[in-house]
Amino acid sequence: MKDPYFYPNTNVHVNIPGIQDKQLLKTYTANQFGLAMLNLQKDKFLIKSAFDFLKLHKILFSNVFFWAGEIRTVNMTTSEFMIAEGMVEFADHKSIHKELEQVDIKYKNLAWSTMSKREFIDNLSKYMVDLWVIHPLREGNTRTLIVFMDLFASQYGYDVDINRFNTSSHDMRNTFVWGAIGEFFNLKDILNKILNKKSQN
Repeated sequence: MKDPYFYPNTNVHVNIPGIQDKQLLKTYTANQFGLAMLNLQKDKFLIKSAFDFLKLHKILFSNVFFWAGEIRTVNMTTSEFMIAEGMVEFADHKSIHKELEQVDIKYKNLAWSTMSKREFIDNLSKYMVDLWVIHPLREGNTRTLIVFMDLFASQYGYDVDINRFNTSSHDMRNTFVWGAIGEFFNLKDILNKILNKKSQN
């Protein structure tokens, strides 16, 4: 079946500037992502719902993809060498809206502000993996999820140690894969290193 998100006979996502070279698109996307992050730092974006994942994606990729922030219309799987079955199957595109609602039911009313750091990381790890397994967008899910985590943790009194985060970020996607099969140790370990409670002045 033809994937409408790619230019015909290529592995390049259809994009606003019409770039059909994968490396050039990667560079363009990184630049636009960086500019969007600067704007996010100026404008206080609050995470109130799992559906804010879509809003955040739109902000981050609005100059790259026509469909930024829109639920994907195709199904997706990903091949992962680290798990025996080799494949992670993401949510059926027709059920994504319902699954995001279920995530809100599960996490929205938790007492995030009164949790210990350990409890916060335990719950945040599961929250992130649940969103990653849904994979609501056709592209940019992991990058959006990392920003989502950063903003969410900040709302509840945590700083993200950027220096540690930069050294760990290439491993983050792998931790989501492990989380998808119920192994959260690596993700919790990274979060424990990069999240620090803000000092109360």
